[in-house]
Amino acid sequence: MKKFSLFLILFTSFVSLFAEGQIGYVEVQGKGKENRTCKIWYRVPSSYKENSKSKFRVLVFFGGRNFSGDKQLNKPSWNNFADELGIFIVSPSFVNEDYWQGKGWSGRALIEGLQKIKKLYNISDENLFFYGYSAGGQCSNLFPAAMPERTRAYVSHASGVFHKPNPKMRGIPALLTCGDADHARYVINKNFIEEYRKLGVNVLWKSFYNHTHDIPSASQKLAQEFFRYCHRKYECDLYPPAPQFAEPSKILYVGDDIDGALYEANSPAAKNIDPYDAVYFTSKEIAFAWANSAKTE
Repeated sequence: MKKFSLFLILFTSFVSLFAEGQIGYVEVQGKGKENRTCKIWYRVPSSYKENSKSKFRVLVFFGGRNFSGDKQLNKPSWNNFADELGIFIVSPSFVNEDYWQGKGWSGRALIEGLQKIKKLYNISDENLFFYGYSAGGQCSNLFPAAMPERTRAYVSHASGVFHKPNPKMRGIPALLTCGDADHARYVINKNFIEEYRKLGVNVLWKSFYNHTHDIPSASQKLAQEFFRYCHRKYECDLYPPAPQFAEPSKILYVGDDIDGALYEANSPAAKNIDPYDAVYFTSKEIAFAWANSAKTE
């Protein structure tokens, strides 16, 4: 009887694991002794359908420095988000060797890993989402800069290293977040945004009051809302008959990053915001998600 009970518990756990989303990995060649063989982990959304006419999008998820990819696949809020939208989460395990520089060996390894996963599942290895925090935040902006033709949108949280602003990134939606008490990174983020604004590119921004080098839950929720918007608006990425979405250029709302207030773009209050602290929105959905994150940080 006890053996049967133990079997039942193990069987139930096995079924639960796969009900929540199957996890696996592919192996690719990296660089150096520590990356001779790299594991590119992936999580299959529970909503995956093998015979779907539409391809499934990939979110490349980078954790902190020298993170292990499998650990990034056990985050309930991200897994629920991925299941809802039918998104594969892919998380590479890279160690040292300047892996955050996506234009080098790690970028090649990621693409090779995606191509291997593509042989197993109906994913798109283009129109990628990138998300990362800390050292992963470096990856989630440096990789898109190295492969803009494969990138749909990216979010970097608490990154201390950024790519050189590039006109080729003009059409790629971006969101940066950081704690305002993470002083050095806060300044680096703001300087990066200012450089992009000089090129006429609008990069969204949200700081979180009195947070140091941590990950506020509100920052993750905002990132998910940002990706949700991009995923739904660019449905044509995955299902070609879907109409091409024209990204709006007219600014509808302006946010004040200091107090989290949101104003209509043509209001006197919006015009009084210090340009250094202003955040410009062309989407009502993203503007309201940004404002709500200020209330829940």
